[in-house]
Amino acid sequence: MFDGSSAPEYRPMTRCECAEISFDEVLRRMQEKGLTLEQVCERTGCGRTCSACMSDLRAHARRAR
Repeated sequence: MFDGSSAPEYRPMTRCECAEISFDEVLRRMQEKGLTLEQVCERTGCGRTCSACMSDLRAHARRAR
């Protein structure tokens, strides 16, 4: 139970729940098809509904380079 005495631990998102696609799948499509992150997001709908995942997705893509 959260007692309010400390902030909960932040856990980065690992998938777009709206588009039902993992960040690893987004990166795989970028690599296999030579697409940019924006192109994959446009084709899959990732980050297009609520965009809550986009900052974590961009960070995930930077770490994977």
